Amino acid sequence: MKIFLPEESEQLPIRGAGHSSEFYKAIISLQVGEALLITKKEYTLTRPPGRICRTIMKRFSDVKYEYGAIADGSGWAVKRVVGICYPDQRASGI
Repeated sequence: MKIFLPEESEQLPIRGAGHSSEFYKAIISLQVGEALLITKKEYTLTRPPGRICRTIMKRFSDVKYEYGAIADGSGWAVKRVVGICYPDQRASGI
């Protein structure tokens, strides 16, 4: 454990609370028709990407995704099929 001075504590790269993973941000920023391939090797979260998609679809009713595991088991695919993303959501990652 280490105690930081006020000047040093301002320099710490603290992640925001909530939906701040790079996978959440990548999925929410997809445009209609775009798809994202996530390999198991790069995926570090405990819940599958489909859970992220369901969370986004619950939060933003005008956004829909098709998602699922790849047949050979190497990862997941996520495709944006419907909806709009407002500019403030896209910039902030929510």
